[in-house]
Amino acid sequence: MFRNLIHFIFVLFVLAAAVAFPARWMIERSYHDPETHYYRIEDRDRKPDSGEIEHDSLRFAVVSDLYNYVFEGGNSAIAQKVSDISPDAILVCGNMITPDASGTSVVSGLVKSLSQIAPVYYSYGEEEIKYAKAHLAEDGTDPLRAAIEEAGGTVLNEEYKDVSLYGVLFRVGSIHQQAYELQNLRGEVKKRFQGTWDLLNKFQDTERFKILMTDGPESFIYGDACEKWSVDLVVSGKTLGGKAVIPFKGGVFGGSQGYFPEYVHGLYKKGDVILFITSGLSAPEDMIPRFNNPPEVVVMDINGIDSDTARKAEEEAEKARKAEKKKKEEEKKKAEEAKKESDGNDGES
Repeated sequence: MFRNLIHFIFVLFVLAAAVAFPARWMIERSYHDPETHYYRIEDRDRKPDSGEIEHDSLRFAVVSDLYNYVFEGGNSAIAQKVSDISPDAILVCGNMITPDASGTSVVSGLVKSLSQIAPVYYSYGEEEIKYAKAHLAEDGTDPLRAAIEEAGGTVLNEEYKDVSLYGVLFRVGSIHQQAYELQNLRGEVKKRFQGTWDLLNKFQDTERFKILMTDGPESFIYGDACEKWSVDLVVSGKTLGGKAVIPFKGGVFGGSQGYFPEYVHGLYKKGDVILFITSGLSAPEDMIPRFNNPPEVVVMDINGIDSDTARKAEEEAEKARKAEKKKKEEEKKKAEEAKKESDGNDGES
């Protein structure tokens, strides 16, 4: 009897060790040695109805969701991975810091290294917004924005920027409100979302290739956002690849998407919008760690950008602006001449 009990306990110990060892390894690999994953986007379907078109390509690196984590040996490992792929630009999709971080050095140090490789466009996520509010200077200055810009990054906090790289034109922007919930049931824009509504209207008004970074994919997977807004590519993080990844099943946790979410990691097409979601670099320090989910640096090659169409459209728009300016100057000149003539007639009388 005693011998059987010892045998039973030994079997349980062996089984526990057999389970614990791979489980520990799957957690460890989720916080060490970022992996580089490649994605290709073909945009050939954006040809105009007629005329010759010049197709161009760009390579982007995408990083997200660091949560102020420092990898063993430092975050130079991230910069090295990015450097190895020789990107034309780098997209940082937010949640790189935590609100209770003692300073910005982890994030600004990484941005400084990345900005020496290629232009960095840094989108604010929920964590950046919380940090900025918690550490706002007396004069209203956002210390995080100042640190990122000093490190060489371009901050996009509900903003966009027109960029030309090697003759290729694109527009890159950022929103952290949900693009699908900006109106009420009567179709009226909610007052607190008016700024985002105005931004999206301006953002979509271009022939350039449009890249929009969002704080989570929900912004475009719910409602009619993909039909309503003319955006070519939406890039986001925050889902953390489902956090725990089950072999042959995928990511487990999807926030508002529930368990085993459809939109959690990778490249998707929804309506006319291409949607990319990165699993990010780390995770918040809570009860559920990343599991079987390696940190990710993304390489995104976008081929077939219609730069020629964008360039011609911008040339026409510039001509129109100059013509309007000239017209106003002529009208002003005529008004001044008419006033002089009127003043002269009054003097003669």
